[in-house]
Amino acid sequence: MRRTTIKDLAEMLNISTSTVSRALKDHPDISSSVKLRVKEAAETFNYVPNDFAINFRKNSSKVIGLIVPEITMFFVPSIINGISAVLNKEGYHFFILSSNDSYETEKQNIQTCINSRVDGILISLTKETKDCEHLKQLEEMEIPTIIFDKTVSQNIFESVVFDNEKKSESSAKKLIDHGCKNILAIFGDENLEITQSRLSAFENTIKKTTDIHLNIIFCKSADIVKEKLDVLLKDNSFDGFFAMSDETLIGLHSSLIKRNLNDSNKKVVAISEGTLPKYLDETYEYQINDGHEMGTFAAKQLMNSIKSKKLGNPAVAHHL
Repeated sequence: MRRTTIKDLAEMLNISTSTVSRALKDHPDISSSVKLRVKEAAETFNYVPNDFAINFRKNSSKVIGLIVPEITMFFVPSIINGISAVLNKEGYHFFILSSNDSYETEKQNIQTCINSRVDGILISLTKETKDCEHLKQLEEMEIPTIIFDKTVSQNIFESVVFDNEKKSESSAKKLIDHGCKNILAIFGDENLEITQSRLSAFENTIKKTTDIHLNIIFCKSADIVKEKLDVLLKDNSFDGFFAMSDETLIGLHSSLIKRNLNDSNKKVVAISEGTLPKYLDETYEYQINDGHEMGTFAAKQLMNSIKSKKLGNPAVAHHL
C-alpha cells in the first residue's frame, strides 16, 4: 500500500496542503473542527510524517553514518551500544556500514554517507587505509567527522583512541611480576598503527628485564593464531602469554585447551573489551578497553561538533 502524504489528505478533505500541515501541527489559526477532520483522516489512512523532508527543510537530516572495518562479535557491538545511547538521547538515528576491511569499500561507504546527507560521520579505518586523503572531501563539505579506534597519522579530524601504550606496558609488567621468563606475545595485523603502538610499548617494557626471552608473532585472525601455535607449542615451553585483543585471546585459549596447558602454571594476560576473559578462564588477567566508553565518548564529541557547527579540533587525539 502506497504511503499516505499530506497532498493525499488535502485532496480527500478538499483543503490546501498548507492547511493540513498547520492542522497537524495544531496551529492556532486553524479551527478546531478542521483540526479534528484532518487528524481523523490522518489516523484512518495511517499518515506518517516524512521526517526526511522535515529535517531537509531544517538543513539537518538527524542521521549519522557509522562506518566500521568489519562487524565482529568482539568489541564492535559494545561500541555500537555506546553510540546508540548518546544518539538516541539526542534524537538522532544512525546507520551502520561495514567496509569489510577494504579501502575501496570504505571510500564507497563515505560517498553513501554524503549522498544520504548525514549530519556527521563516525569512522574506524580499515587495515588497508594508509592515509586520510579520501576523507578530505568531508572536510571540504564541512561534515563533522570523528575517527575512532583504528586510525592513521593525520591532522585533519579529531580522533578517539585507547591509550595503547599504557595498556601494553601494564600487561608486560604483570607477566614480569609473575616471574615469567619465556613469553609469547601475540599481536594482530602488523601493518596497523594500533598493533605497532602496542608492540613497541610491550617490547620496550619487557626489554628492561634482561633475563626474559620474548617471542613475537603476528596473526590477523583467531584461526591464524591457532595455526601458528600448533607449531610453536610443540617445541617451546612458554610460561607467559600476551594477547593484544579478544580475537587473538580466543585463538590462544583454544590452543591452550587443546594441549591441556590452561591448567598449568602459565600466566595469560590480554587487552580485552572485558567480557570474553571472564567466560574463558578466571585466571586470565586483562587490561580493559571499554568499547561502550569509546562509543559514548566518540558520539558525544561528534554531537558537540554538530551543535557548534565546527569540525572540531583536528590536532586533538583523545586517549581513553
